This record gives sequence, structure tokens and C-alpha cells, in this order.
Amino acid sequence: MLPADPIEAMVLVQVHSALKAPEVVQSVWNLMRVQHPELSEPQVVLPLCQLGQVWAQLFPAEQQRIVQLLVERVTLQEEGIEIRWREMGWQALAGEMRPGTIGAELIELEQETLA
Repeated sequence: MLPADPIEAMVLVQVHSALKAPEVVQSVWNLMRVQHPELSEPQVVLPLCQLGQVWAQLFPAEQQRIVQLLVERVTLQEEGIEIRWREMGWQALAGEMRPGTIGAELIELEQETLA
């Protein structure tokens, strides 16, 4: 048995890293391009990148919601943790960031307050 707090902290770090990883963002774009051909690459990629940039400013409850959306399973290993991602969660998150949605507006607001 291990305490939950350090594990949760590791998961939050991994989600934040994934949001900033170009290969993850590209993978999400590849999925969204098929599911929503009306969207352009910047409409999907830029909000995900912005989310990675403002991650630390998000309320803990919003970070947890995003983690629950994206993470299917966390497995403890001797060298750390292994995360199994929810493909549909990434699509849902990208969908929340589409132009004209509340998610996109919140990201824009966060960017303005950081500037």
C-alpha cells in the first residue's frame, strides 16, 4: 500500500507533460482530423498547446476532471507509474477546446491574464 498523494502528483505531472508533448498533440490532431474534418489543424492543436501552458493555473478540480477524462488506468511499477490513456478522452478534451466552446473561451481568458 502506498499513499495516494504522491501517486496523484505523479499522474498530474504526466498529464501535464503529455499536453506539452508534440507527438501527443499530433496524435490527437490525427484522430480529430478523421472525426471532425471541418476543423483545421490550428483549431485543434493550438488550444491543446495552450492548455499545457496554463495547466498550473487551472483549479485543482479542473485538473482532476481532465485527468479522469484522459486516464483509463494507472499501474504502479518499480521504476514509476504506467498510464493507460483513454483515446476517446483525448478526443473529448480536444472537442471541448473547439472554437466557440466554453473551454476555448476559458483558455483564451487564462492566456490574457498571463500576458
